Amino acid sequence: MDSFHEISIVGGGPSGIATALSLLKRGLKSTVFEADATTRPKSGETLPPTVMPVFKYLEIEALLNDPRHAICFGNSWLWGSTNIQDKHFMLHSGGNGWHLQREIFEEALISLAEERGIRIIRNAKIRQVDPSEKGWKMKLKVNNSETTVETGFIVDATGRSSKIARCLGVERQRYDTLVGVVGRFFVDESFELSQQTHIEAVENGWWYAAALSNKQIVTAFMTDAELLPKNYQNSSGYWDALTGTTLIRSLFPEHFQPEKDMVLHTQSAETSFLESIYGENWLAVGDAAFAYDPISSYGITSALGTGCYAGNAIADHLSGAAEALPAYSYLTEKAFSDYLPLWDHQYALEQRWSEFPFWKKRISPEYPV
Repeated sequence: MDSFHEISIVGGGPSGIATALSLLKRGLKSTVFEADATTRPKSGETLPPTVMPVFKYLEIEALLNDPRHAICFGNSWLWGSTNIQDKHFMLHSGGNGWHLQREIFEEALISLAEERGIRIIRNAKIRQVDPSEKGWKMKLKVNNSETTVETGFIVDATGRSSKIARCLGVERQRYDTLVGVVGRFFVDESFELSQQTHIEAVENGWWYAAALSNKQIVTAFMTDAELLPKNYQNSSGYWDALTGTTLIRSLFPEHFQPEKDMVLHTQSAETSFLESIYGENWLAVGDAAFAYDPISSYGITSALGTGCYAGNAIADHLSGAAEALPAYSYLTEKAFSDYLPLWDHQYALEQRWSEFPFWKKRISPEYPV
């Protein structure tokens, strides 16, 4: 492995790859260090049509032509009342969205980056980051071997874990403790799936569901970590809870039964942010900088968008523009600030369970936690 990399991006998800592609458009090559050896299954399937300008800027829109991604025509929700409401994208935004097979999309994104000359080093886990004369010295474990590399500039694209920022002593603030328990169900080939994203509020949180092209329905139950019932983390308890819903249950065949050994996984989904998203020769992108509640559908959009901004900011910074990194910080911080009142408003719409702990915390929040 080379001992020096001018620009190192730690994290090979959408925000990291978008940063690398944005840098490439400015004539700068980078090295991406990805902790996983292969792309892991992830939730967060819904891609709204508003993301298309970013796809076009990065020249990655062809990735959406993969038939394994399903078209999404809009949203359907049961939130704030007992009436199901719908929003069709074609009527409001001039285009459709998508339900992505996330692991397929992210693997294709990485492959495209490699085809364009971006170096991806997989199974590379960061152990330590220290200042050096050239910028930074990173200690990594790559394919079970310890190694040290130096880099002039480092990008934290490690998601909510913000591993680089934590190595640098930057604190992370959380607005809540939201987690999602994700389940994947396969239905019979003859069953017709809905091509909408579905959201349903319940007394102790809310449910999400999206259908994929391989007759798979991905669901997630969202609640605060301390409120998550233990039995929701096994297949029988999870399905029992799901059958108590109205909208989400209607997506399945009448007599459907899940696989008894269905694997569930729980992931962090809190709204949180770094106290500083940049410093001398480093910055954070995507969820590592500002992490949004999944109810906003900002996840992939924010990841790709901040990657675009970051690539240009780094290029300007390396060209001597002193205002480049502060400007990047201002733009991304403003986007997050604009999101917060919308986030509060969304939860305030649901008053049916205002005395239950999950909703009560969101009516009278004490932030950060």
